Amino acid sequence: MLKKKDMVYYARIQPTLGVYDVLELIVRTVGNDWFTGMDKRDKRVYLFGNNDLNKTVFNDRKEALKIVKEAEKSKKKITFETDYEEY
Repeated sequence: MLKKKDMVYYARIQPTLGVYDVLELIVRTVGNDWFTGMDKRDKRVYLFGNNDLNKTVFNDRKEALKIVKEAEKSKKKITFETDYEEY
């Protein structure tokens, strides 16, 4: 069970944006079926359900990193350039 000020690791995987990283979060608030974690570096707060534990949020950094690396292996190449035809 999570408690306030626990350290957890969020495997943030957003393939459409090309984002694959692990965030270090400090648990800020714990509800009956949800909790919030504040990023240690940029102070953003993320809201999670308790069902996210051991799926995207982990107690061990190695587990989160493993999930991110597996997802990154199968990522698609994303380009933000637009091709135009000349007439």
